[in-house]
Amino acid sequence: MIPTQIFQYRLTMPSSRVYPGAHVGRMVSSGHLFKQHEPLIAHPDPRRIDLRASVLDVFGQYRVRVYQQHSLIDVLLLADLSTSMSQNKAMLLACLESIAESAFSYGDRFSFIGCGSESTPRYQLNHCRQQGALRAFSQQLQATCFTPQNPHWQAVLPHLPTRPSLVFLLSDFHFDLASLAPILPLLRQHDVIPLVVWQTADYENLPEWGLVSFQDSESHATRTLFMRPALRRTIVQRFQQRRRQLQSFFRRYGCEPMFLQDCFQAAQLQAYFLQRAA
Repeated sequence: MIPTQIFQYRLTMPSSRVYPGAHVGRMVSSGHLFKQHEPLIAHPDPRRIDLRASVLDVFGQYRVRVYQQHSLIDVLLLADLSTSMSQNKAMLLACLESIAESAFSYGDRFSFIGCGSESTPRYQLNHCRQQGALRAFSQQLQATCFTPQNPHWQAVLPHLPTRPSLVFLLSDFHFDLASLAPILPLLRQHDVIPLVVWQTADYENLPEWGLVSFQDSESHATRTLFMRPALRRTIVQRFQQRRRQLQSFFRRYGCEPMFLQDCFQAAQLQAYFLQRAA
């Protein structure tokens, strides 16, 4: 069995959860990051009395050092389960396992919500911390048939965490972005990372000349075109235009999309988080 690739990640904001974990949090408790001095009566822990700060206190109170607690976070993967994602199912499963295993390595909780055409998500994995449950769910998802309609993104809103979390949004985004626009403002409290999965064979490996059959990934309708250099350039330009459109769309909501092509590599996500932290 090939080991699952994992990566390191960080939220752009401190975690507000009370449970200790690996991420910078807002809670004041035991930790390694000094935050401030407080009166001893507010934090009755004589072991943390700071004699220098106590001597300098104008009210003559004992002062203690308080530290910022590291806390856990929730990691969520929202995935498009429309028919157009069928050709990207292997990449979806690789993302699922890599993100979940990375969350497990931090002690964080992982959740998955699959968005199909239904008003209620059919495939969910909630607050998972066990590899056995992840493997069983991954096998169930691998055997499923995706729905031939655009994803119903509004259906995920009641199932989102109430506290700031790390949310991955995975899709090929071959649909009208107006259906996604209403939920992005509601995700502002979370750290949202759009993952755009594309196949380069759809636009880069086309022949210069010849008859080529194209099939709509949703309706399965086919159309045969006479490929020529001008048409090939037009197809490539349309994909490049769509890439810029997705970047502009997500940046309006404070998100930077990441493009995954052909196969999933955890090193790409690792580089994404390192570049964001720079």
